[in-house]
Amino acid sequence: MIALVPLVAAVFLAAADPGGAASLLEKGERLFREGDTAGALAAFTEAASADPRDARPHYLKGVALEKKGDAAAAAAAYKRAIQLQPQMAEAHNNLGAILLARGDAAGAATELEAAVRAKPDYAEAQYNLGVARDAQGRPADAVAAYKAAVRLKPTEASYRLNLGAALRKTGDLPGATAALKEATRLAPKDPLAWTDLGMLLSDQKSYDEAAAALEKATKLKPDFALAWNRLGRVALKRGKVPEAVAAQERARKLDPQNGGFAADLCRALFEQKEAGKAAGACKAAVELEPKNPLAHYELMKVLVAKGECPAARAELAKFKGLPGIKPEAQKQADAIVASCGSARK
Repeated sequence: MIALVPLVAAVFLAAADPGGAASLLEKGERLFREGDTAGALAAFTEAASADPRDARPHYLKGVALEKKGDAAAAAAAYKRAIQLQPQMAEAHNNLGAILLARGDAAGAATELEAAVRAKPDYAEAQYNLGVARDAQGRPADAVAAYKAAVRLKPTEASYRLNLGAALRKTGDLPGATAALKEATRLAPKDPLAWTDLGMLLSDQKSYDEAAAALEKATKLKPDFALAWNRLGRVALKRGKVPEAVAAQERARKLDPQNGGFAADLCRALFEQKEAGKAAGACKAAVELEPKNPLAHYELMKVLVAKGECPAARAELAKFKGLPGIKPEAQKQADAIVASCGSARK
C-alpha cells in the first residue's frame, strides 16, 4: 500500500526553506493531488536539487514514479530517501512493496520490518509485512503481523481476509473462520470474502453453511468462476449432483483454460452417470494441465467405468509418475484399475 507523506507544517516551512525546496514540495504535492504526476515529479526533482540533504523529495519522487509505472526508478528514489533518513517508515514500506511485487519476499520483509520498527502504529506496513512473511512460508509470523494490522485498523476487511488465510495455514480453523466472518460483516458486498469463507467452512464439513456463503458470492459476482467451482464441489458433498454439474459447467464456461475446473466438471458428470461427457471433460483437463493429479485420476476412473482398460492403465502410469503422489493414493488408484474389466466378464 502506497502512502503519501504529509508535508511539514507551513510555519516550519517558512522558518527554513533552503533554495525554496519546501515550497517546491508543497507545489509538487498539490500537483500530485490534482493528477498532474509529471508536474509533481518535476517539482520533487527540483526540490531534491535545491536541498540535497532532505529525504522527503526523494520519497515523494518515488511515489510519483510509481504512479507513472516506473517501479525501478521509484525503488532507487526510496533507497536514496532511506540513506538520508533511515527512520523514514513510509520509504521502507513502499520499497518493501516493490520488492514483494518483484518476488523478493526476504528483501521485502527486511524493509517492512524496518518500517514497523520506525513506526509501530503503521497499519499498512504491518499488513504488508504479513504478506511478505506469508510469501516466505512463515504463516505464524504472518499471523502476528496481520493481527497487529487489525488492531490498528479494525474495520479494514482486507486485513481480516489475509489474517483468516494465514490462520488457516497454521491449522487454527476456528480463528480463521472468525476472521473471515468478520470480513464478510465489514465488507458484505465483497464476493472474495464470501468465497474464502465458503471454502473454509467446506474444509470443516459445514457444507450447508458453506453453500450459503458461496451462493452469496455468485450472486454478488455472477462471473466469478472460482465461486461457481467451489459451489459445485460443495453441492457434490451435499449429494446434490445436478446442482454440482450446473455449477461446474458455469465455472468451466467462465474459465475454459482452467484444467482444475475441467477435472471438477468431469467428476460431477461421472457422479451423474454421464461417462461420455465426463471423459471429454477429463481429457480437456489433462490437455490443459498435464501435471494435475486430479485430472489423471478422474480420467482413469471414467475409463475404468467405460471398460477401456488399456487406456485406464496408461492413465494410472501417468498418475503414479507425477511428483508428490502419496503411497495411499497410488494404492487406491491401483485397486481401481485392477477392477477394470472384471465387472464386464
